[in-house]
Amino acid sequence: MKVLHASAEVAPFSKTGGLGDVAAALPAALAAEGVDVLVVTPWYARLGGGAEPLWIGDVDVPFAGGIESVGVGTLERGGVRFAFVGHADYRRDEPYGYADDVRRFVRFCRAVPAVAARVGFVPDVVHAHDWHAGLLPVLLERAWHLPDGFPGRPSVATVHNVQYQGVAPLAHVLHWARLPLDLIGSHLEHAEEANVLRAAVGFADLVTTVSPSYAEELSDPAYGFGLETTFAALGRRLVGILNGIDTRLWDPATDPHLAERYDVADAKGKAACRAALLSELALDDGGPVLGVVSRLADQKGIDLLLAALPELLEQGWRLALLGRGDADLERQAEAAEAAAPGRVAFRAVHDEGLAHRIYAGSDALAVPSRFEPCGLSQMIAQRYGTLPIVRATGGLRDTVTHGRDGFVFDEASAEALAGATLTARSVWGGAAWRAMQRRAMAPDRSWRASARAYIARYREVMGVDE
Repeated sequence: MKVLHASAEVAPFSKTGGLGDVAAALPAALAAEGVDVLVVTPWYARLGGGAEPLWIGDVDVPFAGGIESVGVGTLERGGVRFAFVGHADYRRDEPYGYADDVRRFVRFCRAVPAVAARVGFVPDVVHAHDWHAGLLPVLLERAWHLPDGFPGRPSVATVHNVQYQGVAPLAHVLHWARLPLDLIGSHLEHAEEANVLRAAVGFADLVTTVSPSYAEELSDPAYGFGLETTFAALGRRLVGILNGIDTRLWDPATDPHLAERYDVADAKGKAACRAALLSELALDDGGPVLGVVSRLADQKGIDLLLAALPELLEQGWRLALLGRGDADLERQAEAAEAAAPGRVAFRAVHDEGLAHRIYAGSDALAVPSRFEPCGLSQMIAQRYGTLPIVRATGGLRDTVTHGRDGFVFDEASAEALAGATLTARSVWGGAAWRAMQRRAMAPDRSWRASARAYIARYREVMGVDE
């Protein structure tokens, strides 16, 4: 089986959130199961992980009424081949966040088949991640000038976050993608504009989300961001497959970033990690440590955390907050640190090593998201024996059981969060807490089960029996 994955970000080459982690870990897990995988992603100005793709030439791509060239770079890691799409559109400071993002990623989608053909890869299935790659199912079905073997290929679209949809004037998208005008009125059109995510959902042979609960929530107006009826109409074409985590990267028994390593059989090293974190962040040891590793965004409920912070400090918590994002939330976090030195530490940086140390050195991890398609941080925390305190939504609800391996609250409010932290505080440090830590650390949270679930779904869209 040959599967092509297309994603705007792939860790460690590019990453702004969980999409980059998934687009790296899932292909690697598929390769471990014997799948031949190619991952196509933009060739950004700065690539992480020491990546230096080998440039192998240019390919012609139909775009905006003509034919344009993009460069092709390749490398292989961990049994997975990667192909990078080179163009001035991607040589910017950040992967996205620009006014012309839709145009940029329409170009990316148009380039993916040509780039794959250039490296000799004709897939059995094309797997598009989020809206950035969402035009691929449309192109496979309706576009002209595709390489041999690509027209009509089965497609899978994964919705990692429905909040971001890729909206632009319909006439512009049709022109950029060189698609026929009879797509006006199709799944590509929504509210008199082009909606690339809706197109992916409508044209793909299978739509997946990153947790079973999120698949259910997408049909709810509170979570569907205007596309709830589109998702409700999918029926059995919509499937939730829970993400895993990279258990090689996130392993307290081998983690090079930690002061001392440990595992579920012998967790004594966690105390050394806690002491080292307190020292690094200049926090006193006056109570349990609550870690947060997150984008600072409305979705993530960071405003709820900051609103609850006075009560949390009253309960005795120490806060270790790592993340960047909304400027106002960053200012609030900075003010909270200034007002409570020794009890609140905020770092507005991208620091992978510190993230590992917060997961290992904290007693609990707060994830108060308003919605959370899957969430990886709560599973990472569990693997490190750090009990998650989460809101009951999406993948958080699927991975944390209240009182067993973490703490769960229902309402998206500061009061509900403070109630959950009070419950956790009452258990902290005792035999019940240690039993919860063991239960949290024990399960296999790797991508193995998820990869096998995807393979079964690929076979379905290919029309192949087991």
